[in-house]
Amino acid sequence: MARVRLYSSLPLEAAHHVLSEALSRRAMVVALCRCRVQYEGRGSSRLGEGERLLIVKPDGVVLVHRPRGHQPVNWQPESRSIEVRLGGGSLLLRSVRERPREVLEVYIDSVEALVVAEDVRDEAEFIEYLDEHEVRDILARHPEELEEGLRVLRVEKPVGQGYVDIFCVDREGRPVIVEVKRVTAGREAVLQLKRYVDAVKSENPGVEVRGILAAPSIAKEALILLRSLGLEYRRIDPAKLYKRYRSELRRRGGGSSARSLLSFLGGG
Repeated sequence: MARVRLYSSLPLEAAHHVLSEALSRRAMVVALCRCRVQYEGRGSSRLGEGERLLIVKPDGVVLVHRPRGHQPVNWQPESRSIEVRLGGGSLLLRSVRERPREVLEVYIDSVEALVVAEDVRDEAEFIEYLDEHEVRDILARHPEELEEGLRVLRVEKPVGQGYVDIFCVDREGRPVIVEVKRVTAGREAVLQLKRYVDAVKSENPGVEVRGILAAPSIAKEALILLRSLGLEYRRIDPAKLYKRYRSELRRRGGGSSARSLLSFLGGG
């Protein structure tokens, strides 16, 4: 669990001490403060005094938010160094990047509230639209998204030392192995598909077996390898599949699938 400390109406001297310690420990800092901001780097900007939300993340990212809008008005990606200095009636937080050279300076005139959080952990996978199993299941119900005339025989068919995502036959009756990836497919995905195709060929001597890699995108070197092995690539559109998924749930009228969607959307 994260360890959190809360401060309110901190004098600048105290804020200097707290911020210095927090940054040295790579803690997360969130401050409501009155500040001015200067930036020099790929461009140049000046922001006058105002009450803003200042965020410093453990990886060195710095964000300055105004009271309205979701985008920061100033920000700095991962920084080489962040320091705080007290002087001239202000507390200066200075963030520096080397490549490209960028300097973000936040001049803090008062601190209304300050949160310092250590050991903040978030290792959850970010899933946009659908997870891989959901993508697989939609394609299994709608193989025309991959190719007209495909007929699905089985999902998760055991083959050799693994499981084929979707096992089909095409219009000519040839077995088709479909390997599904919900993110950019790389070399390992190609080799995985090749292993499955070879395994099916070994079980069916003399039969032509096709292999299709279905993914939103594929790395250039992976595509070269795929073609050299006589395999095929089909681009899938996660947004389109998600719309189809939601449409199917509405037609079903709820049940466990609706609860799955609510869970996916963060609704419980």
